[in-house]
Amino acid sequence: MTDDMSNERTPQRLSSAAVAIVVAAGFTSLFATYWDDAWHTDIGRDDALIPPHLLLYGAVAVVGLAVAGWGLLALWRTRSLIAVLRQPPLLIAAVGGVATLASAPVDALWHEAFGRDSVLWSPSHMLTVFSTLALIGGVLAGMRPDSPRPLWWAGGALLLGSAVTPVMEFETGVPQFSEVLYFPVLLVSSMYAAVLLRQLTSRRYLVVGAVGVYVLARLVITGLLLALGRTSPDLPLAVVGLAVIDLPWRRPVTAYAAGAAGAAVTSYLSSVLGVSSVGPDAVLVPALVAAVLGAVVTLGERRIRGAIAVVALLLPFGLTVLDPQPASAHDPGQGQVVATAVLTGTSDGSGRMTLTVEGCAGMTPLRVVARRAGAEIAGPLSSTPGGCRGQVRIDQEGLWFLYAEMRYRGGVVEAWLPIDRKVVRQKRDIYLPAGQAVVTGGQIAAGIGLYVAGLIMLSLTLYLAGRSRASFARG
Repeated sequence: MTDDMSNERTPQRLSSAAVAIVVAAGFTSLFATYWDDAWHTDIGRDDALIPPHLLLYGAVAVVGLAVAGWGLLALWRTRSLIAVLRQPPLLIAAVGGVATLASAPVDALWHEAFGRDSVLWSPSHMLTVFSTLALIGGVLAGMRPDSPRPLWWAGGALLLGSAVTPVMEFETGVPQFSEVLYFPVLLVSSMYAAVLLRQLTSRRYLVVGAVGVYVLARLVITGLLLALGRTSPDLPLAVVGLAVIDLPWRRPVTAYAAGAAGAAVTSYLSSVLGVSSVGPDAVLVPALVAAVLGAVVTLGERRIRGAIAVVALLLPFGLTVLDPQPASAHDPGQGQVVATAVLTGTSDGSGRMTLTVEGCAGMTPLRVVARRAGAEIAGPLSSTPGGCRGQVRIDQEGLWFLYAEMRYRGGVVEAWLPIDRKVVRQKRDIYLPAGQAVVTGGQIAAGIGLYVAGLIMLSLTLYLAGRSRASFARG
C-alpha cells in the first residue's frame, strides 16, 4: 500500500487544542443564545447588531474557521476532495457547517414570505438547531480516542446543551406552546445527545461527565445573566437523571430505558420543588409514562410485551391531557414603530395585574391582554388623565406578557411588558404588529420540508458517527 493510499484511508483527527477552541466558542455561543433570549424578553425586539447577536456571530465564526482549517489540513494530506468527504467526521461537520451558514438566509426568506415570528419552534429557527447539532457531532466524531477525558465531557456537555435548546422558552418562563410538551421534547432531545455520545466512543462515564459539565455551564450562564441584570433560565436539574445511563447495564436498550426513567423522575422533582418554571401538573402524565415504561424495560430486560402493555394502558390517558395548543408567541413580531411610551406594570401577587401607558395621546384604548403559553386573558383598557390604564386577573403563576392594544389611524397598535410579581417601568415602542395571522398551505409545506431536512441531517449524523468510530478503530 502506498503512502498516498494510506493517507486517504486514515481519518484526519482533530487535535485536542482545536477541539478545545471549538468547545470554548460553542459554550460562548450557548451563552449568547440565552442572553439573546433574555434580551428580547426584557427589552423587546431590536436590530441585528445588539451585543448578544455580535457575540453569537463571533463565536460561530470561530467554530467555522476551526472546521474549515480541519478540512484544509485533510485536503492537503490526501490531495483529494473525494477522499476528504469519505471521512465520516469531516462529512458530518461539513454538512452541519454548510447548513448552519444557510440557516440565516433561509430564516430571512421565511420571514419575508410568511411574516415575522418569535417562536423558537419555527421551522427556520429549528434548522439552526439541527445544523448546529450536526456540526458539533462532526467535531466530536473527529476527536482523538485518547483525548483527555475532561475534553470529552466538555464536548458532550456542549452537544447536550445544543440538543435541549428547543425547551429554552419553557426554562425561561416564556413558553409558546402547551407546557405539557416540555418533558417529551426534553426527553427526546437529551436522549438523542446521549445516544450520539455513546456512538462516538466506548469511554466510560461519558454521559455522567457531560451532564455534570452542562449543569456547571448553565450555572455560569445564569450568573452572567444575573450580573447583566437580565432574566435567567431555570437550573437544568431535569436532565440529571439521564446520568444513570452510564451504570453498568447489560444491554444498550436497558441503559436508555433507565436514562428515560431517571430523567422523568428528576424532571418531575424539579417541577415539584419549584426549580423548574413548568408546573408539576404539566409534567406528571408524560413523565409517568416515561418512568413506568423505563422501569419495566430496566427491571425485566426482555419483557418488551409488558412494556408495550403499560404504554397501551397509559397512552390514552396521557393523550387526553396533552392537548397541544398551536404556537402563540407572546410577540408575533414588531412592525413599524408609531410612537414611544412609558409602560408601568404591577402585580399584587394574587393574580391581579395592572398596566399603565403614558404616551397614548391620540389613540383609542381597546384592551389590555395577558399572554403566556398560548393562554390569553383580556381586560378593558381605559383613558386616564395621564394616558391609558387596564387591569386583568390571571389564574396561573409565572412570567406573563401584558399588552396594551389601541387604535391609531385606522389600525391596531400595541406595546407590551413582561410582568412577574413586581413593578416594572420601562420606555417601550408602540408598534404595528407584524406577522401573518393565517397559516397557508405553502407555509405548512415549507415548514414540513425544513423539519424533514433537519431530521435527515440528525439521522445522517448518528449513522456516520458509528462509521467514524469504526474507521478510527481501523486507523
